[in-house]
Amino acid sequence: MTKFDVVVAGGTIVDGTQVPRFVADIGIKDGVIVQIGGNLSADATEVIDATGKIVAPGVIDIHTHYDAQLHWDPYATNSGWHGTTTIGVGNCGFGFAPCRPELRDRYMQMMETTEQVPVGAMRVALGWDWETFPEWIEHLKRVPKGVNVASYVPLNPLLIYVMGLEAAKSRPATPAERQRMKDELHRAMDAGAIGFGFSYQGNHNTHIDCDGTPMPTDVMAREDIFALAEVLRERGEGAIQALVDTPGARFGEVALEVARISGRPVVHNVTLVNEYLPTYHEEILDMLDRAEDEGLSVFTQTLTMRGWNEFKASDWDIWNISPIWREFTFAGDKAAKLAKAQDEDFRRRLRETYRPEDLAPVGGPLETYVLNQAHGCAPWDQYVGKSVGEITTALGREFATDVFMDILVGTAMDADFVLPEAMSSDTGKVAEVLRHRRTIPGTSDGGAHVKFWSGGQYSTDLIMWMVRENGLMTLEELHHKLSYLPARVLGLHKRGALVEGHAADLYIYDYDKLGYVHGRYDIVNDLPDGDWRRVCKPQGIERVMVNGQTTFINGAECTGALPGRLVGGSGAEVDRKLQTAYPLAAE
Repeated sequence: MTKFDVVVAGGTIVDGTQVPRFVADIGIKDGVIVQIGGNLSADATEVIDATGKIVAPGVIDIHTHYDAQLHWDPYATNSGWHGTTTIGVGNCGFGFAPCRPELRDRYMQMMETTEQVPVGAMRVALGWDWETFPEWIEHLKRVPKGVNVASYVPLNPLLIYVMGLEAAKSRPATPAERQRMKDELHRAMDAGAIGFGFSYQGNHNTHIDCDGTPMPTDVMAREDIFALAEVLRERGEGAIQALVDTPGARFGEVALEVARISGRPVVHNVTLVNEYLPTYHEEILDMLDRAEDEGLSVFTQTLTMRGWNEFKASDWDIWNISPIWREFTFAGDKAAKLAKAQDEDFRRRLRETYRPEDLAPVGGPLETYVLNQAHGCAPWDQYVGKSVGEITTALGREFATDVFMDILVGTAMDADFVLPEAMSSDTGKVAEVLRHRRTIPGTSDGGAHVKFWSGGQYSTDLIMWMVRENGLMTLEELHHKLSYLPARVLGLHKRGALVEGHAADLYIYDYDKLGYVHGRYDIVNDLPDGDWRRVCKPQGIERVMVNGQTTFINGAECTGALPGRLVGGSGAEVDRKLQTAYPLAAE
């Protein structure tokens, strides 16, 4: 019998710990790195030649919404294509457990209007053989996985399960309800949850329920959040994900208070660099410094990739942040939205109330939307590649809102727009954010917004942008941020670094060829009901390995292996409880 199942030979190892890169072999047995050194190939069943390539720990993408997509895409693409080997679900308080049977369809509608996961795909694929959170964990064990999965308890389902839908949106919990929520959280943690996730944004949020009202956690009593934080203090385990800061709704103090009460790590969302809000990122970095001075374990996740949105107005509902635009997004189907675009009363009120700064936090003002496709429709086809602001000027018109609505009407709602560099674009400021010791790159939102956004390539983009193109970070610094730091913050056991005894989650890439097609998504029809989504495939990534098995080669070429596992945040004992078909090697 050979000593190793696989040896990754001769690669340049950037191990995630910030130790300087070095050339060595990695010997893998039973999904675990058992030896790093030289001349290991002779003792291997399989040898992978990584000469001249970077070998790095698999990316840990802790802010995703793949909760549904895992049921039809076990590899969590786009993330899985770009070197991600572990994902976090249950973010922002959204998810599917606990859930009473009569509310299953309602939960799916919530997920569509908040995270734009197509409801038709969910209705086909989910199966719904669970009610409680522990039953959800058992369900996830049975779902084939090409990535590792860690799950927060999402607080919207928990509130609704205990209080009922209307009560969860309209009043604080009673003492009895609060205790029951705490009991349910204890049971979820016993089952393997890594903590809980929520958003707290009041009425200024794109996370709008399917009836047009805020989601429960956005308007929940702070005392109820703090009571749940007490559970983690009692247990001495778990982390908290808190979407409490966006440019229009600043509740960062809530993150600080749950950190004080819980004594546990808090992943604050979200930090970005925005030219319309030049001090926003500085204020959050200052908050992190103050938290550290107080002894609090608060980190922030950044949204700092060179991302873009590419959309049709019939699918784009990020406008929900604004009441007047919400009338359009909630008008109904495509025909209803077309009628709204023609409605003179709506157009008049839009002219009177529209302010460009209102849309700055959600990709950019209307004037920056670039007409991507007009499908040959005159007179708009001649303006493809021009922004709405430029078209308005060229036509000698006064109101960009009217020009935009005219384009929608003239193309029967089929016009396609792009928001280039919709996220951070100031290289120096982004580097300042990423280098801060308490920032974690990511917020890919993988699995969400699939008809206008793809964020799973953030790791590829940051290596290109921050390291190769500008030299503002080293590979050692960035891979630490992409893998080891999130693993430590969430307490993931023996993951996030290429060191002996850790899980063999890694990817191999050609540093010079690493890339993706920027500014243009591919469209694929691969949802379970035949529906479509936008994707971004990698270049230069030669192999992705999860628990020692190869899931992708040459970019997006899938091997069919399904080595993913459920992982917890409380050490080896919880991990063993969460394993079924692929047990870890003995400690």
